[in-house]
Amino acid sequence: MSNKATMCRVPFACLFILIVALIIAPCQYVSAGGGDDLEETKLEVGTEERKDMSLTVYNSDIALVKDTRMIQFSRGLNLVELSGLATSMDPTSVSFASLTDPSTLRTVEHNFDYGVVTRQTLLEKYIGERIWLIVDGVRMSARLISVDEQGRLIVDLEGRIVLDPQGSIELPPLPSGFITRPTLVWHAEAERAQEHEVEITYLTGGLNWSADYVCILDDKDKSCALTGWVTLDNKSGTTYRDARLKLIAGDIHRLAEAGPVRSAPKAMMVSESAFDTGMGFEEKPGFEYHTYALPGKTTVANNQLKQVQLLAAPRVQSGKLYFLERTTSHYVYERSLTPGQSETISAKTVLEFVNNEESGLGLPLPAGRVRAYKISSDGSMDFIGEDAISHTPRDETIRLYVGDAFDVIGERIVTDFKIIEKSREEAYCVKVRNRKDEDVEVAVVERFYGDWTISSPVPYEKWDANTVVFRVKVPRGSEVEILFRLHTESK
Repeated sequence: MSNKATMCRVPFACLFILIVALIIAPCQYVSAGGGDDLEETKLEVGTEERKDMSLTVYNSDIALVKDTRMIQFSRGLNLVELSGLATSMDPTSVSFASLTDPSTLRTVEHNFDYGVVTRQTLLEKYIGERIWLIVDGVRMSARLISVDEQGRLIVDLEGRIVLDPQGSIELPPLPSGFITRPTLVWHAEAERAQEHEVEITYLTGGLNWSADYVCILDDKDKSCALTGWVTLDNKSGTTYRDARLKLIAGDIHRLAEAGPVRSAPKAMMVSESAFDTGMGFEEKPGFEYHTYALPGKTTVANNQLKQVQLLAAPRVQSGKLYFLERTTSHYVYERSLTPGQSETISAKTVLEFVNNEESGLGLPLPAGRVRAYKISSDGSMDFIGEDAISHTPRDETIRLYVGDAFDVIGERIVTDFKIIEKSREEAYCVKVRNRKDEDVEVAVVERFYGDWTISSPVPYEKWDANTVVFRVKVPRGSEVEILFRLHTESK
């Protein structure tokens, strides 16, 4: 009887163990991160976990940021709160990539919380709640009724409604859900507990750069010293410490914004220049643009203007040109001309040099402003004007209009004018006067529109369908005349 009872109890015990095992195994699986009911792991990742930073800035108020950080993931779903990012970032451009083991880390979603706490948003959280007013050391309980955009309060103080109460305000603990700095929340699922080197890539506004040049002309007007500086302006809302910096020169195509653009928080601008003459940019072509990479690393602080030397060409062969051209052009419907009518114009002074190695340069030059100075015979230096250049590749000619000549002027006189049916005849005398103590060469530019032809005893060249140029040499203290007749057919 006892043997039979024992045989009955053994299968029952085995069955019980099997049932318990089936119940415990799924529970272990869920707790390890294999089920949908897994509790998420929250990770706060700041700039202390940053391993590397790369910053590529375009001259169109946009930059590409590559931020590499070391993150220890738990198995299952991880909520990673990333701080220290640009407040002007474009959340739709964000991407994450594990450089350690991409196959074991999957992105579920990400959110960018930029509603940073302010006085108004904080007080609005306490509307209807009890707060404390402290006046002359006395702490009084009050109920907050409302707060306006300027942070002015209306409170219920012991049954009395008080507007703009005096004293300081003490609040209960900070409500949940408030953030004190812009934060990117990344939901990532990891196959196992592991530390990953993660690269966060995104585009941001608020970063721009421009080129500024200084051109110092020698006392003979035959050569100049050209120095280029990069001016980097950071208003993106964060500081990029020890970043590898790269600048892109060129016009990239961007789509118009589909909706209103979220602006970065306003901040007081603190101008700060950092002149680093020990490191210069290395230029390389990239796609259809030009890239300027700064060797080593640098820090680009928020709300800072930073200048780094781009180039230094101590001796560039240059020349000085004079152009005479009227402010308006000839149109076929112009009927206000009368014989004897005249106008006086000053010649434009232009500095010219070729961007090649033979001239002492030969570098792709980003668009920017050029300030021109001149060294006098006594060694002093004067500011003589400024102009802007566009993106200029090698072997192109650069012309800088720096101002109007004081001693080179032109007088343009209408000597004949008549209209015959659908045609018109005009005759002109352009007098070029040189009041300088040296001989000069002047280019007289005339522009016409319509079906036109000209005749002149003075040689000229046709630049395009609407422009002709007379080049004349004018001895010092003398005058040269240019005569030409213009025939225009109107339709």
